[in-house]
Amino acid sequence: FSVERGICGHTVRHRTTHTRTMAELQLDADALNAVLSKFVGKDKILRFVQYLCRFNKGVFQSGLVPLEGEDLKFAMAKNWKLFVVLMNARRTYRLLNSIPTLIKLRKGIVEKPWGENLHPAYLLSQWMMALWPAIDHYRFLVLVTWATKGTQAEVRNFSYRIFAAAQLIICAAQFSRGYMVEKQEWDSKSAKTARWACVKAGLTALTIGHVSQFPGLMTNELVCGGTGVVTSLMDLYTMWPRMQPGKKTDEDAEARFLGTSTAVLLATLASVSFIRSGGMK
Repeated sequence: FSVERGICGHTVRHRTTHTRTMAELQLDADALNAVLSKFVGKDKILRFVQYLCRFNKGVFQSGLVPLEGEDLKFAMAKNWKLFVVLMNARRTYRLLNSIPTLIKLRKGIVEKPWGENLHPAYLLSQWMMALWPAIDHYRFLVLVTWATKGTQAEVRNFSYRIFAAAQLIICAAQFSRGYMVEKQEWDSKSAKTARWACVKAGLTALTIGHVSQFPGLMTNELVCGGTGVVTSLMDLYTMWPRMQPGKKTDEDAEARFLGTSTAVLLATLASVSFIRSGGMK
């Protein structure tokens, strides 16, 4: 059943059946390669692992793992080292990342994708989404020691707070577009897309709000890491290739891929074992 409530003459439904399913995804090596071939695809995969590390930190701190003493310290150190390496690696993916948003904003100024009433919110949120990565470039300069004034944490907190604020605006606007709609519009594509965007923006605001120490949005590592993992999966789901009905498939392709991949894996393990044993000294 669904629960409906009128708000300012609009109808809000709190429960619905989602049409997004895993069955429509193309789950094979070609689909994975299509995602990995895109810069943003690799970034989202790395983001998933990065925030999984943050979630793991929360698990370690909560005492939910059967580790203690030096074993716990070792696991926490290795987990956080991976987090830091991925965080710094992903920073290169954000270089000049304002350009796509600025192009989107250039088009949106005229087309008004959120409608007339929400157009100011659209302009402000997209301007902020272009601004925060531009400011974050200074953090990259601090990282490579080309700039010495200000710390990485200070730059991160400033730019990420702009990011979090933009996500709050997007969440509120998409809530209006997706939930506060007339009954006949509830199942429209635009309303479903808006509800998806609303949830994603809200979760992202929680993630970035904690990272940036945004007043009122600070939670803990479990929530920050968990919401980061979920939004990364949502992004990957959106960009993942779909099944194409009627497309001819190569029945032996997966077997050949598995065979060659296994050969490369075994050769890699043998090579690393040779290096670790001092074979290159």
